[in-house]
Amino acid sequence: MRKLELDRYKKLLLGLAALLLTILALVYVYRDDIFQTIQDPGQPFQTYTPPAAPNYASLDSWLAQPDLGIDPFTLSAKGDVFVVVPSVYRGGAHWNLPSDDLRRKSKLQRIVRPNYVSPYGESGRLFAPFYRQASLYAFMTNREDARFAQDLAYRDVKRAFDIFLQQSPPERPIVLVGHNQGASHVQRILIDYFQGPLKNRLAVAYVIDHPLPVDSFDGPLSQLSPCISPEQTRCVVAFGAFTPKDNVIAERFLSRSLIFNGQAYESINNRPPLCINPLLWTQSEDYAPARLHLGGVAAEGLDPDMRPASMTKQAGAQCSGGLLLVDTPRSKSLRRPRAVGAKFRTLPSNLFYEDLKQDAKRRVENLLKAKILPERAGPMMDDFDVQEIEASPVTPPED
Repeated sequence: MRKLELDRYKKLLLGLAALLLTILALVYVYRDDIFQTIQDPGQPFQTYTPPAAPNYASLDSWLAQPDLGIDPFTLSAKGDVFVVVPSVYRGGAHWNLPSDDLRRKSKLQRIVRPNYVSPYGESGRLFAPFYRQASLYAFMTNREDARFAQDLAYRDVKRAFDIFLQQSPPERPIVLVGHNQGASHVQRILIDYFQGPLKNRLAVAYVIDHPLPVDSFDGPLSQLSPCISPEQTRCVVAFGAFTPKDNVIAERFLSRSLIFNGQAYESINNRPPLCINPLLWTQSEDYAPARLHLGGVAAEGLDPDMRPASMTKQAGAQCSGGLLLVDTPRSKSLRRPRAVGAKFRTLPSNLFYEDLKQDAKRRVENLLKAKILPERAGPMMDDFDVQEIEASPVTPPED
């Protein structure tokens, strides 16, 4: 009797173990779908009350802003850099990140600023606004709600950019930078602001890890062109980088990403995206070996003024089919972390940190050398010879 009960007990345990393994296998297979479902705010955007808008007159609304009391022409950095930061908010409770979310602001300070803002500090004064960024979920679905959330985020970026322009003298080159979600908003800035005379101030625009269709340069970006050489200015660099294990997000990048067509958001639907290889700075599909890699950085938690040590020759890269195919970096600190939803999150490192830093500096200098921008007038007295006039008495005429 006892043996029979023991056998039944063993069978029950084996059955439960098999069920648990099946559940775990299903969770692993559908982990991305589960992750996406958890991030759904659970209400239509039309009935959603957005968080309060940031006040860009306040320093608290900027992740990075220079001391505006210092004459910019006394600084060694010759340009002005506007950076739109990547996503750090997954979603769940909101469609857009609340302006008073201190935990995400801390994440932006610890991870995003040292990795995605600081590289450009040697090119110009850094401006990087906090904004009500659309949740990561808004970039994982093509629902109309997602388009509304992205548009709300862009309106914040646009207001911040207007403030930036007020503080940026016309003699200084502009560098535009967008990573991930920020790259989507930079595309709209290029459409809204740089199709007229302001394009002459554009040293370079970086649209990184969000697709920019090549045919946009025949449409809403017709006044600009891709950067096809390392020396070119008034042009756009774009690439989406993927390692061999990133096939899921690479497919989503090409087929499901929302891009702005000049009028509204629409699915990219396999339109070929621009790919500029950051090891060659051309559209060539030649493989660039790791020896050309100037350096990646994993700079989480560093102070803004601290220069991180870069890791050189970490990976080769090749443009293929609109994607930048990157070798797995040699250093684990530059690889994507293993965590649920990690493939959709902003990396706590920047593989092309040093490459981007040097490229931005070069293009700013090249634009200044081209003598396209107005030159700052010196003090007026510098143009005149100053002569002293001796006082002489006035003698009235004789009658």
